[in-house]
Amino acid sequence: MQPLPMRILLAGAGSLLLIFLLIGFGGTNMSPLTLSRAPLDRAGNGGLLADAGNTTLGFQKIFVIDLPTRPDLRDSMSLAAALTPDGGLDIEYIDGVTEVLDNALPPGDKDKERKMRKGTVGAWRAHINALRTIVERNITSALIIEGDIDWDLRIKTQMQDFAKASRLLVQPGLEDNIFDISDKPMVEPKTSPYGDTDLWDILWLGHCGTEMVDPEKNKAKIHTGRVVISNDETVPEPQHVKIEYGTDQLVKQYPAHTRVVHRTRMNVCSLAYGVSQQGARKFLYELGIRKLNEAMDLMMRAMCDGFGGRAQHNCLTVEPQLFQHYRPVGSKKTFSEIAEHGDGYNEVAFTRNIRWSTRLNFRKLVDGEKDYIDLFQDGQPAQDLGFG
Repeated sequence: MQPLPMRILLAGAGSLLLIFLLIGFGGTNMSPLTLSRAPLDRAGNGGLLADAGNTTLGFQKIFVIDLPTRPDLRDSMSLAAALTPDGGLDIEYIDGVTEVLDNALPPGDKDKERKMRKGTVGAWRAHINALRTIVERNITSALIIEGDIDWDLRIKTQMQDFAKASRLLVQPGLEDNIFDISDKPMVEPKTSPYGDTDLWDILWLGHCGTEMVDPEKNKAKIHTGRVVISNDETVPEPQHVKIEYGTDQLVKQYPAHTRVVHRTRMNVCSLAYGVSQQGARKFLYELGIRKLNEAMDLMMRAMCDGFGGRAQHNCLTVEPQLFQHYRPVGSKKTFSEIAEHGDGYNEVAFTRNIRWSTRLNFRKLVDGEKDYIDLFQDGQPAQDLGFG
């Protein structure tokens, strides 16, 4: 046992430390949170945050949905996963679906005829199968991506930056704040680098457009918090950023090389999304059992935003997106089995908004070269890549 004076000394030192921490974290600065880019924590010194840079990007599993009839897409996806720097990505395939019996479909809207293309129904079923797999295997969290998706070679550091942002936005009671990371204390998550999995349902990481919530036009009362990642060299300059079906708030409100994490709002395309176990159960019930009335991404949007008779859920997104369609050289008919892209020929391979495209750099990666192709270089004029 220590002498009494030593115990008193230690207690006093602890009290002084506590007071210091309270004073240091007591501010309420409402300026945007700026996250500087940092090298990948390969040594695991960042706790759960380091896991966002592992071979499953901090999720328990990565599932890839693709059709067995498109082995070309599986070849490319497997190579992209293997060639991703710092250990590659560990992926598991879930077969896409082309045939679904009418009797196997959930009810639609009561007084409205359901008009959905065969490919749209098949895509819905494949995503539901992925969600069911997560529920059946009691997977804590998973990333679901579609088979024609691409990402930046620096995806692991990008995901660590996203994790720094998402864990702030899901803090109870602080969801509408614009943070300064030096002023706001936070409780370290215990179950996921992106915030504890009971605090989020969907992390919508790949899409064809989104909106930032406007506090002045927020009838749905979606949380308005944002986290700004400034000076992100993986973000193209504004002339190269393609908003697709979203809005131009990002390029109008923020400087070049800025990425913003916020609540989902009118997201389109379910290209890539993280889902928690609780989120998988909710979305499996709502979209797989209760009602099927639109394409998968539009129903996910309704659930995230809370409209169309569906309750609002806790969904985060990022713009520019971190995962996006890859468009190879060749006939545009090969772009999708769901949507039509015309009869034209794509002359230039590209992935919108992704600077160091993994797929575009296949040749350099397999040859061990480091001078990666950047289709969206700073100071260069925008390219007309057409529709697709």
